[in-house]
Formats: sequence, C-alpha cells, structure tokens
Amino acid sequence: MFKFRLIVALMLGAALAMSVVPADAARNKKDEKSQVSKTGREDKKPISSKKFVKSYGRIADKYEADDYEGAMDGLDKLDSPKLSSYERAKVAQMRGFIYYNQDQVPEAIEQFKLALATDALPNAEHFQLKLTMAELYHINDQLAESAAVFDDWTRDAEAITGRNWALQAKNYFDQDNYEQTLVYLDKAFATGDKPERSWQQMKANALLSLERTDEAIAFGREVLAQSPDDPEFVNFLTALLLDAGKPADAVTILEGLRSQGKLSKENLYINLYAAYRDLERPVDAAAAMNAGLSSGVVKETRDRYLQVGEAYYDAESLPEALAGFRRAAQLSDADGTADLYAGQVLLDQEKPKEAREAFTAAIQKGNLRQPGNAYYQLGIAELDSDNEAAAIAAFTKAQAYPESNKNATQALKSLGR
Repeated sequence: MFKFRLIVALMLGAALAMSVVPADAARNKKDEKSQVSKTGREDKKPISSKKFVKSYGRIADKYEADDYEGAMDGLDKLDSPKLSSYERAKVAQMRGFIYYNQDQVPEAIEQFKLALATDALPNAEHFQLKLTMAELYHINDQLAESAAVFDDWTRDAEAITGRNWALQAKNYFDQDNYEQTLVYLDKAFATGDKPERSWQQMKANALLSLERTDEAIAFGREVLAQSPDDPEFVNFLTALLLDAGKPADAVTILEGLRSQGKLSKENLYINLYAAYRDLERPVDAAAAMNAGLSSGVVKETRDRYLQVGEAYYDAESLPEALAGFRRAAQLSDADGTADLYAGQVLLDQEKPKEAREAFTAAIQKGNLRQPGNAYYQLGIAELDSDNEAAAIAAFTKAQAYPESNKNATQALKSLGR
C-alpha cells in the first residue's frame, strides 16, 4: 500500500494534450487524407457550401487569435437548421475547442459528442475526435467513460503511441485497478517510444500497490541505471526504498550522488536525512541536513532546523541540538514548538533561567500541540531558579490541561498546595 513518501503527482502532461490540432480541425480541408476504417465505417466526404467555408474560415482566424468570444459569436450566427450534417459537426467541433480553451471541459465534451453524433466527419477526423473525447473524459475525472471511448478509438486507430496507451493506463490507475494499469503500461513501453517519467512512476506505484515491492524496486533500479542523475526519479526510488525498509540502499544511492556533487534537490537531502534516521545514525542525519542547508539547496525553515535539533538531541549532542532548535525558533514567530524544545535542552543542561525564557516564549507564540506541558516545564524551570511563587502559578495553569494535569497536581502537592 502507499505510504506518505510515495504519494506523488502522476501527471501525464503532454499525453493529455488535445489529439486533434484545433487550428487544423477548424479548417475545411479538401485535401484531408483518407483513412480506411477497420470496423467498416464509410469515409465521409465533406459536404459544405462555399458560403459556409468562407464564414468558417473567418471564425477559425478569430479562434487562432484567441478571440474566443468573437469566434463563438460567429458560430452562433453561422449555425442554422439548414446546415448540412458535416457543417453542423464542424460548428460543434469548433465550439468544443473554444470551451476547452476556456477550461469548460464538460461543455467541450458535450459539443464533441454532438459532432460525433452527426457521423458526418471524415474518418481521420472522426476517429481522432474520439481520442480527444477520451482525453477530455479523463481530465474531467470520468474515468470509466474515458476508458470506454479509448477502447472504441483503438478499433480504428492507424497507430497507437506510447502516450496513448499511457492515457488508458492512467484511467485504470486512478480507479485503483493496478493489474490493468500494468497491462496498458506494458503496451506503452512496447511501442518503443521513449518512456516518459510519468509512465515509470506509474508502473512502480502500481507494483507497490499490488505489494510487489521487490519488483517495484527492481524496476526503479533499472530506470535509475539508465538515468542515474535524474533527481526526480532518484527521489522517487529512494523514497520507495525507505518505505520498503531499505534505508541502507537509499543511503548508497544518495551518498553516491553527493560524492559527485549532484545532490541538487531539497527532497534528496530530506530522504538522506530520513535514511540515516532509520539507520539510527542521528549525527549523520543532522550532518546531511546541515550540508543541504549550508549549500542553499535546502530552504531554511523551522521544520528543517527542528529536524537538525531532533537528530542531535537523539545523539545526546546537546549544544548542537540547542543551536538547531534556537535557529528554528528564530524562523517561527507564530509557533512555539522550537522554543519548547530549546527549553527542554536547557533544562537538561541545568540552565533553568534560560529554559524559563524559552518556555515563556513557547507559550507566548502558541500553536503548541500540548500547551499544558509547556506550563509544567516552565514550572520546573521556575522552581529550579528559586522562583517558587512563579512555579506554583505555572503548575496551576498546567493543571487545566489533560496532558499535564497529573504531573502538575503532584508538583503542587510537593509544594504543599
């Protein structure tokens, strides 16, 4: 099953580009190449008047100039019950493209359905419009409809590209049908087209979702061998290795890149940090994150310095942990978590007065998951600073929170309260 590191945005990108080129489809082309139907559909000849062709050409010019309002007005004036079936198909087709370019996908689908329903377009255009419909259904999350129209299109398609098969694979992937996903991905790879990153990620994720983890990793290694410097796939594969409980393998890949000066993305440093943490090597984890921060590849944020502080704290390197938490605190004006952690380190270092300042800052900033613990530890710091009255006040406030009520009550009892 998927785990948090492997939730990726699988985008088909250009694979979902409109399969009928709008500018060409807008024109009434007399020299349209004839296409023989494998299913027996008669290749229709364009039947249109010279007046229609001339008007439609002007509308197409407006479309190509991105004057969609003008083009739509022109279509409204051109539309008439007297139009031939072919002309009605071209009007609907053009409206579909206009709607698509205005991000009105459901409306585009309806217009393309009308165009296909006339059964008047030449085979080449008719069949390509089916593929466009499959793409639009996919964009509109109508996955079953997309798969059905795609299957219908393949019956007459002269050539099916890897991107085409990947579209159908994505239809099934998004329906959690991973077996069928792999069937169509295999078809995509078998075309000999250069594999796109999205296909490779989809295949690895499908294998992982089927709990075929070893196959997913083997496939990932195969892809990485072909493009070892691809940071996107390195990130994907090392995340997969981490989720599969193989952090040492992830470290080998990432450190290999780092030794070549090619650890160029923030996610790669984050994965390296996570791998060392999984291996219970906190000092190496902190050093890796610090290297990313100092190089500028990793952005300086509260969370990253919290990770540095936490790793050093686990390694019992308190000065370094404190430095990490204090830097995190500087980067978080509206969240006291880092100040809270800094206070805990300062208590461990027997610096109660400094700890008191840190806990006070944590409470003032707020947004703490367990604010009662901050009040309780503030009470400890006040007590260790010989401020009994302030300690009592802090423990009293800690009593109001379920996570700290018991400890605070015991502390107050020990003080005779």
